[in-house]
This record gives sequence, C-alpha cells and structure tokens, in this order.
Amino acid sequence: MEIRDRGLEGLDVSRPLRKAGFKAQQKFRLKPTQTILLSFVLMIGIGTLLLMLPISSAKGESLPFMDALFVSTSASCVTGLTVVDVKNDLSFFGKCVLLLLIQVGGLGIMTLGTMVVHAMGYRFRLKESLILQESLSQSGREGLFELIRRMIRYTLMVEGFFALLLTIHFFPEFGVEAIGYGIFHAISAFCNAGFDMFGNYDSLCGRQDDLFLLAGIGLPIVLGGIGFTVMYDVTHSKGWRKYTLHTKIVLAVNSVLLVGGTLLIFGVESGNGNTLGGMSLGQQLANAAFMSISCRTAGFNSFDLAAATQVTKMVMIILMFIGASPLSTGGGIKCTTFFVVLRSVWAVFRGESQVSVFGRAIGLRLRDQAFATFTVGTLWVVTMGILLAIIDGEENELGKVIFETVSAFGTVGMGIGITLLWDDWGKGLLVLTMLLGRVGIMTFLLSLIQQRQSIVKYPKEEIMLG
Repeated sequence: MEIRDRGLEGLDVSRPLRKAGFKAQQKFRLKPTQTILLSFVLMIGIGTLLLMLPISSAKGESLPFMDALFVSTSASCVTGLTVVDVKNDLSFFGKCVLLLLIQVGGLGIMTLGTMVVHAMGYRFRLKESLILQESLSQSGREGLFELIRRMIRYTLMVEGFFALLLTIHFFPEFGVEAIGYGIFHAISAFCNAGFDMFGNYDSLCGRQDDLFLLAGIGLPIVLGGIGFTVMYDVTHSKGWRKYTLHTKIVLAVNSVLLVGGTLLIFGVESGNGNTLGGMSLGQQLANAAFMSISCRTAGFNSFDLAAATQVTKMVMIILMFIGASPLSTGGGIKCTTFFVVLRSVWAVFRGESQVSVFGRAIGLRLRDQAFATFTVGTLWVVTMGILLAIIDGEENELGKVIFETVSAFGTVGMGIGITLLWDDWGKGLLVLTMLLGRVGIMTFLLSLIQQRQSIVKYPKEEIMLG
C-alpha cells in the first residue's frame, strides 16, 4: 500500500539536514585571528617537546616542562628571555631547535608555510587569503604572495650578509666554530630575538669594547625592526617625497627614539662606573646607541642592567613598551601606534578638527585602533605586573618586576635576572605575555571575543570629561 501526503510531496527532506550541518560547520569554523594564534601555539608546543628531549640538553637530561615551554615560547615569539644558558645547557641539537624557532617565529609560521604550499601550486581560497591578510596586517589581497616573497628574500639577504661579516670577525677567536656563531647571532639579531651563545647570561657585557660586534648586531636589529614594507619602500622609491605615509612615520619615529634614547642613556650612565663610566667617550656613545637600539625589541645588552640607574631603567621600559614597527620581527604596541596616539592628543590640545601628518589625514578608525591598542597594552602590563609582584613576594623591587614584565610584552628579552627566581606560575604568566606581545594585542583579543555589529542606534548625550 502506498500512502501519499500532498503536503509532503516534492519536499526535499535533506535540505534541513544540510542546512543544520552548514550551521554546525559555521559554528566551529576558526576566525583568521584564531588561526594565527593557534599557529603560534602549535609551534611553541612542538618546540617544547623537542627541547624536552635528552638530545637537546648538553648534560643528556630532559629539561623540565616549564623551562622547555618558557624557552620555546621565548624563541618562537623572538623575545630572548631565557631560564637556561644557551651555550652551556643546550646541545648542538638543542641550539639548532632554538635557532629554527627563532627564524620561523621572526617571519611567522604562516608566512613560511604559505610560501611552501604556494610554490607547490596550491591555489588559496578566499578564507585562507583573509587569514594571510590578518597575519600580515594587510587590508587587501593584492600582492600578498609578492609581499611574502620579498619578506623571505630580504631576510635571507640581510641574515646572510651579516652572518658572513660576523663569521669573519669571530674566526680568530673560535676557529671553524665561528660559522655557527656568525649564523646564530645574525639570525638572532635580525629576528630581534636577543639570544646569544657567549654563556653565563652575560649577553654582550664582556664585549662592550668590541665596536665592530656592536655594529654587526645593532644594524640587523634596526633592519629587522623597521619592517619589510619600509625596507622595500626605501630601496625602490626615489626620495623622501615618494615614500608612503607609513614609511615616513616609521623612519621619523624610529630616528627620534633612537637618538633620544641614546642621549638619555649616555647622559645618565656616563658617570656610572658600573655601566658606561669606565669607557672612552667613543665607547660610551657606541654602547648607549646600541642599548637604545636593542631595548626597543632585541634584548642584547652590553652592560649590566641591574647596575643601571632607575632613570635608565625607566627610559628602557618606555622604549620596550613602544617596540618596533608593524610587519617587522619585533613586538610592543608598535611605533606607529605610539605616534598616532601622541598626534591625536596634540590635535585635541590644539583644537584641530582632524589629525594630519606629512600632508595626509589619519582616519578615525585608525585612531580608535591606536588608542585601543595603547590602552589594552597598558592594562595588560599593569595587571601582569601586579600578579608577578604577588608571586615575587616582595623579594625584588617593583621596578624590576615591571621591567621584566614589559620586556616580555615587548618581546625584548632584556632581563635583570629575577625570572630565574620565579616559580612555574610566574614563568607561566610571562609565557602568556610573550605570546600576546608577538601575535599582537588586537589579534589576541579578537581571537577570544565574538564580534557583533549592532543595528540599534542610540541617541547621543554629552558627559563631562577631565
């Protein structure tokens, strides 16, 4: 017997099922910001497992989990804070793992992965292109792969050139091992990582009179910190007038911060016998300039930070918080964010109706993003500073705790030596801070927050400020 219901005849019962499946798929689909965050988490996890292998240790013993996680995060986020002595605690295999994490972390795992699969002929879909745009801070899809090719090409050229110079420089001291020293420090400098192979957590303190070494490490730090788009613009545009607004702001702000930081550090520390006081005038200026460059995001230091004055530490905290430039190997809130905030505040004081610089106006959306980044960054550093001060138990001055916190947030890696004294909770908070500083505040938060656009418009009403 056949029973037929006219109300159901011709109805495709599979459509609701397909629709439900589509909604479920949408529900679990990752946002571009989440994909970026997870790519770094995955890289950190793999690095942690590799560093925990006995073959990674110079003593043949497995590193404790938290120490391996901390070092893997620091390398992947190109920070430089470490709880192990790279030269004495890691084997050749461990050093290679560390260097690979630095290189991939500096360029970004998604950038390198994209180049590989693109070279194999893979055609990217819209969703995947959007993820790339987010990771590279680009507003459009045009020229994405060309930008990635330029990034890798510039990286290999700069790192190769300085690796050769440093190898030649190290050869009289280390012999054949100078090749490893040259490659390691060139990559660490260009990626703004701050790891070194000189041992005993001294960084460059024992080589502060080696001006060639300071220049050989300082210059790649600058090139890695100004960003790949700026490097391309400078090398392909003819003259200042042809530069983009982004390039002009980056070059101007970096110049002011570098010169200003150098003069402040020199002026304060030149009379300090424990830092710059015992050097000649030329060595004092060179070391002050190197520290001004390095404390923006690299983390190498040529004098004992614990012996520096409170004023110098405060200057360094400000420079570390500002950080490098967008689409660079550095962290921090970025120099362009800092500039937009200052310029917007100045516009308010002058009663200007719009914010402009170099004959171009800065839109309201960019100003909102700049203030949001600045505010959230400040709140994060203050919150982490309070929590770490509680964990520290007042064993150290609050200034030292804040210094270590900002160093992690700016992916700088300069340390006063108190990270080694903290327990796993303290190291865990710094791990989270380093990850946020590398992927970016907005990317980190947007990966956790569901964005919704409201269609409701509310009436405006004035409130009192100030």
